[in-house]
Amino acid sequence: MFLKNNSIQDYNSFVFGSSRTNAFRPSVWSNYLPIDSKPFVFDASKETIYGIYTKLKFLDSLKTTNLKNVLIILCRDYSFDYEKNSEGHLFIKHPITSKKNNAFHFEFYKAYLDPKFLYCLYDYTLTKNYKSYMKGYIEFRKITYDTLTNETNIIDKEQEITQNPNAYYAKRASVFYERVGEKTDTIKRINKTNYFMLKEIKRILDKNKTKYKIVLSPLYEQIKFNSNDLFILKSIFKNNIYDFSGKNYFTQKKINYYEASHYRPSVGDSILKIIYK
Repeated sequence: MFLKNNSIQDYNSFVFGSSRTNAFRPSVWSNYLPIDSKPFVFDASKETIYGIYTKLKFLDSLKTTNLKNVLIILCRDYSFDYEKNSEGHLFIKHPITSKKNNAFHFEFYKAYLDPKFLYCLYDYTLTKNYKSYMKGYIEFRKITYDTLTNETNIIDKEQEITQNPNAYYAKRASVFYERVGEKTDTIKRINKTNYFMLKEIKRILDKNKTKYKIVLSPLYEQIKFNSNDLFILKSIFKNNIYDFSGKNYFTQKKINYYEASHYRPSVGDSILKIIYK
């Protein structure tokens, strides 16, 4: 989508991170940016620092792209989980950034040939009826996305929560497990390779005189970033780190989440208001 539109749109503002970046909508973010800003979201399922770094490196290599504004969303559970190209069709990086063309197409071909996927696909194509066994193979949520900014909105879940929040969360009671209060991650997740990529990200941002902010996701789990990892992030990015991990106003309330992994756009809107105050 970026490659198709960039020559016309002339994007200059970018959001990087996992699927949780969907809470940070370009239509809202643009209210805090200069009037000439052209935002684009580079979200990716379980995005890693490798994915963020290689995308930024690619953008930096384009003589026509201006990195004016950047918003990076880091998550305790995934951002530093993998330090090279991911595997699987939902996670593997585009060959223009990974430089591994064959692996990319093979992963998708392999996923297509999965017998259960093929059965689900053609059953649904022919009958237009969604059946419970299709879960995990056929996406049934009503989702819209902007074909220029890549902004994504989960329509049906937002409507369900708005219309009857009590019923929504009662139906998903088993998903929203009881938490025992704030904990701090005991595992140091930023290794030498991650550290190198973080430093390179900082170099690219400084080189382009980019105005940037880095948000540490407010996850339902209420686990704080490891203190050593947090020290490293702050030592590199200084006051551009905004830590919403652990127990806080956002993580306390179930109504801020679709399920135990993804927070709603209302959370992203509030965070943008705080960090751009």
